[in-house]
Amino acid sequence: MSGERDDEPLELEPENAESDAFDDPEALERLRANAFESVGAPLAEGILYGMGVAEGLYDALRIARRFAGPLGGVPGHAGPGLGLLIRPSGLDREHCFSGSLLASVEAGVHQRRYGAAPAPICYVSAGYCSGWYSALFDEPVLVRELTCAAAQSAHCRFEARPVAHWTRDHDPWAEKLLKYLDFEAMREGAEKRLAAEGEVFEGDMMGAFDALSPAVHVWGPVMVLPYSGAGDSIAALETIAADLGERAIRVVVLDVTGARVDAVEALGLVRTLDDLARRQVETVIVGVSEEAVIRWLSGPQQLAHPLRAEDISEGIRLAFQLATFT
Repeated sequence: MSGERDDEPLELEPENAESDAFDDPEALERLRANAFESVGAPLAEGILYGMGVAEGLYDALRIARRFAGPLGGVPGHAGPGLGLLIRPSGLDREHCFSGSLLASVEAGVHQRRYGAAPAPICYVSAGYCSGWYSALFDEPVLVRELTCAAAQSAHCRFEARPVAHWTRDHDPWAEKLLKYLDFEAMREGAEKRLAAEGEVFEGDMMGAFDALSPAVHVWGPVMVLPYSGAGDSIAALETIAADLGERAIRVVVLDVTGARVDAVEALGLVRTLDDLARRQVETVIVGVSEEAVIRWLSGPQQLAHPLRAEDISEGIRLAFQLATFT
């Protein structure tokens, strides 16, 4: 590896190694140096990726168990301090998507220590995303880096697919990496870690949320808005904005469950989505089929194409992930 330093690998205290590395660039650099300079690049990917998975699972489960509560009860730390989490693009019903990191901290610390990499090298970031989305979608997900800023690309780009997709296609990268990963054991470890730290387990991440209630629910930066026509929905938005401040709500879960989306009602939905886009609020839409989104909500008049979730639980999880970046 070009640019390798002659000094001895820097050591981290075992109990602090992972948590520090997800908030401090210098700790992340030391953690990566231990792997690269102790076991070499072929094994370092599996080790660092696995550490990322463990921390991603932990953070995602922590958020899932905390956010059901009163206004302002959502923890401000919804992801690592270094911004390792990609935002999903092109998410489909099978939980396949892509995403990018425009200024990867991990790519930066790698270049600083070793110079340019011959191939994508953000193993911790990819692993973290794998753990986060595995918890989010409640199935093992692998995230692979396709291009890397440390390997002379403009930015770091990733693809994500459930493990079942990778193994079905007999992907050699996935088959090699999975030898280092036991998702079931890692999730169990994350839950034990949360319990040891005094986290409250609600049993269901929905907590006290009543999906059948027509009421507007607000948790910190996320609002669940049951759709009842453009006029009422926009009025509710205006009321919340007046009470909390224009930028207090960053993501809205627009729940259209039970509403019949036809040509007339689609106009109201588009009007609501455009109003959210005008306010610079991200949207996750729930209760609308993929076919309806394509047919009614993807016209040229719409300002923003919303993410779609299968149910309200997934919609709220996606909303908190989006809130990390908005």
